[in-house]
Amino acid sequence: MMRRRGLRRYFSTNPLLAMTVVAASTALVPLASSGTAVRTAPAAADSATPRLFSAPGKDLGSGYTSSSDAIVQATGDAEGLHILAARESDGFSFYEIARLERKELSDAGPWTGYVCTTGSGDYAAAVYAPSAWSNKPGAYENGAFAAVIRLSDGKVTEVPDRVQLAYFTPGCGTGDEVAFTSSSATDRSAGATTVISVDAATGSVSSRRTVDGYLTHVMPTQKRTVGVLGGDLVDLAGHGKKLSAHKLAAVPGPMFALTASRNGAVDIGTVDGGSSVISRLDGKHFTEVGRAPKGDVKLLPVAGGDAVVGDVKGIDTSKAPGLSRHAVDGRVAGISRRGHLVTNSVFSEQMKGITAGIGSPSKKGAGTLTVKATALKTGAKATALVDADRERPKPDTSAGMDPAAFAMTGPDDKDPATCGEGGPESQCLSGSGAAVYGKVGEMETPCIVKRNDPKRQALQPSANMVEWAVDQAVHGELNVSRPANWHDTGLGAYTPQGLFPKPKLTGGGDIPAQVMLGILAQESNFKQASWHSVNGDSGNVTKSDWFGNANGIHGYPNREKADCGYGIAQVTTGMSEKHAEQLDALHAGAVTTDYAANIAAGLGILAEKWNQLKALGMNVNGGSPAYVENWYTALWGYNSGVYTSGSVGLGFFNNPINPRYPADRQPFLRYSYDDASHPGDWNYPEKIFGWAEVPQKTWDAEESYSEADMPFGVVKVPPRTLFCDPVLNSCDPDDADPCPTWDAQCYWDGTVDWMGPQSTGNSTTEQLSYSLGSGEPELRSKYEHGPCIDHPSVYPNAIIVDDLGEHEDTYGCGDFEAADDGKFTLQAGDNITTLRDDGTFRATPYLAPIDLHQLGAGYDHHVFFTHSYGDTDYFHKITGRWEVNQAKLPSGDQPGERYKVYLHLPSHGAEAIVRYNFIPGDNTFGAKADYCRVNQATRSAGKDTWFEMGTFSFWKGGRIEADNLHDAGTGDDNVVFDAIAFVPFNYADPGACNLNDGGF
Repeated sequence: MMRRRGLRRYFSTNPLLAMTVVAASTALVPLASSGTAVRTAPAAADSATPRLFSAPGKDLGSGYTSSSDAIVQATGDAEGLHILAARESDGFSFYEIARLERKELSDAGPWTGYVCTTGSGDYAAAVYAPSAWSNKPGAYENGAFAAVIRLSDGKVTEVPDRVQLAYFTPGCGTGDEVAFTSSSATDRSAGATTVISVDAATGSVSSRRTVDGYLTHVMPTQKRTVGVLGGDLVDLAGHGKKLSAHKLAAVPGPMFALTASRNGAVDIGTVDGGSSVISRLDGKHFTEVGRAPKGDVKLLPVAGGDAVVGDVKGIDTSKAPGLSRHAVDGRVAGISRRGHLVTNSVFSEQMKGITAGIGSPSKKGAGTLTVKATALKTGAKATALVDADRERPKPDTSAGMDPAAFAMTGPDDKDPATCGEGGPESQCLSGSGAAVYGKVGEMETPCIVKRNDPKRQALQPSANMVEWAVDQAVHGELNVSRPANWHDTGLGAYTPQGLFPKPKLTGGGDIPAQVMLGILAQESNFKQASWHSVNGDSGNVTKSDWFGNANGIHGYPNREKADCGYGIAQVTTGMSEKHAEQLDALHAGAVTTDYAANIAAGLGILAEKWNQLKALGMNVNGGSPAYVENWYTALWGYNSGVYTSGSVGLGFFNNPINPRYPADRQPFLRYSYDDASHPGDWNYPEKIFGWAEVPQKTWDAEESYSEADMPFGVVKVPPRTLFCDPVLNSCDPDDADPCPTWDAQCYWDGTVDWMGPQSTGNSTTEQLSYSLGSGEPELRSKYEHGPCIDHPSVYPNAIIVDDLGEHEDTYGCGDFEAADDGKFTLQAGDNITTLRDDGTFRATPYLAPIDLHQLGAGYDHHVFFTHSYGDTDYFHKITGRWEVNQAKLPSGDQPGERYKVYLHLPSHGAEAIVRYNFIPGDNTFGAKADYCRVNQATRSAGKDTWFEMGTFSFWKGGRIEADNLHDAGTGDDNVVFDAIAFVPFNYADPGACNLNDGGF
């Protein structure tokens, strides 16, 4: 039986769909922070920027050109968190002022976060993280990144603390103080909350103070800093490293918003049954201002106060100075500072499902965003497409990190310029006490199937194949024959469910297909191969935190913290050398390379949770596995575990009453795909139900799978209060913090029923697209995979040196001709392993391979690639060498052997300008080395291409080299290592590279 991965494995890079669309302004990343993308803000939208309103004078009013109103919004996709700005004086023409991502998280997938603007309107603050981290309880509470941004010029400063990924943080109040929070809460304890106070004007951390309990909605106001703790609004006062919390008033119900208004006033949004309620603090009590149907109003900050937006006919703000109201139909995403514009949606179509190739030459589609908005003065509605890739301003390198220089808290992967190679780098870091990892052996990953093995490439299936495999697997029919050496793996013959039989459910029955499909959509976005691979490409398997360094490419590997999750279903058990029982080579190889075997293995994880709950007597509705609704608690346990001994049941983290989820939320995805941009607002079972109800999209905008069979058109989500009972788990459903301890007394261990007597007429069942026993459908590939082996121009005698050597690949191309006539090698790092003064090792070869990948593109359908870094970044250096068989080359006192050289470039995956060094070898003729810079993206022009470089003469020791270090390298652009062809030639031809071949 496959066991669900441990709860602490939250730094998974396995994608899900997610990103942030939140009101107010945004923040980005530090100018000097290692590996973070930074783009500064242009002065304003230019004439080419699409206008939101085609007739702004009519739609915004005649005085719009003199308005000071402005708005900053955020949304994201696999390219990062897009920061969009617009001014009313420009007709609210949105443009990207910055983009937030962390380059060190090379396989992170889409990004999500939350943003706010400070009271002055001069600064913004943001928390951000990979969307996949919204699946991981630990990452929710203390794993996200934080930053502040100066909106006048886009200068950004990173906060050196990991913070919460939650809808109520960061907190921007009426001044320029920003409150970030970090929580130690787990599924077993409410832990403690640390408030990180930041002066946005300087970017510096003014204090870090901690209070026991789960503190939410921390907000600096004109009079005090407030928050919600234990169901009360509290005044937070700091003393050293501790916070004291003085009760101001009891919060009247479960919350969805808190804002600071004029003169220190505080307004909150709570839920009462089917209503959203807006209230204001009046002395020691909250006074209701009005109410609306649940989810139909939002409480948002504006300049000098706050605003209620949406269905506001039942809201009376006349006795609440600073609180304005704006009637708007439909969903609300944000509001401008002066309240002249409401955004209804800011969304990347990519978040319905990744629709563009990662690492494609143009990346078009990844940065195309849709903005929908309403002008409040006239009610005019508008929609505009914003091409975030249209303009990417260069970083403002003149602006330093002062103030608030970022202090490193972990090992630095670069040798600082002020240090010699032999010195301990801890002496060269800003700050003190920098930690370094230990001996070289401790950096070896324990994951039993290693990366970048051409025999262990995973072919990325198309969505139709995944749906077929799930349809078969849940009914025990996934018996497709994989012959020996299938896709050149070297494995023996097998069938997926011959290796991993369909698990038995207690009481019989099957897992509904849409439940498993929803899990795969949420956990990995149907990715068996890494995010660098699109449908039809092979590549490294989708991985978890294999190196124990929080999925970074800058931190040294840490064997003890490594977590080995593999593939589309993130199979972990038996895939690590640390496990007492490990899968054998056949089972482990199949989990890695075969999406179908991975799905078969993953079914056991979910079945295990179902059976554990059955053993505890915890039934849902009628207890039949045939109905999707009945899997709610099994999904709960799948994500955060089932406690089967001592205090038993399900922990509080995924309880829908948990205060970390907004109480007014509507069912995930039911009304808009926009929900995928901020998945942290829903618990795990709610997200899976959403994907069962609303399928994700494929790269070509088709539904990835069939929706479930829903008699009423929806999956019936249980009431938010259903798992909250004063007797069963000490939970008060009417309280803002229903079970403040989060400990064992909050565990749910009862039986629930929200469906009544069940039948196919009132409950959701699976819908199969593929009949049982049907054959594996055809792969729908995004890119052509042309002839396996060809020759440049008219030269069949070319000696082709490919990056694969004699290896075959997943497309069955076979060994290429004359493989013994040349050799290709890769070198990682600078091959220097230095003993530090403290006895630990500094090893460059352990960092560079983390950002080395393989992809099913190029010659023989395989390339290695990494990214372009600065010319002194030896810790990320990857060097490729191509050489003709040295036995075929003359000695240095003989005339050189001249070759016309052709470079093969792939149709996709290449982006950087790369320097190819031509090294003649030792000779007595005076031949010198030469080089040629090649723009891999433009030279390939989106097609598999042979590029004629020119002729060059070689002697023994002669070769061509290329690496990924260049003066303009930023860690963004792909550097591809593909084939080079050497054609014996009789005369000098300098070619496009103008090579200095003197005819020796």
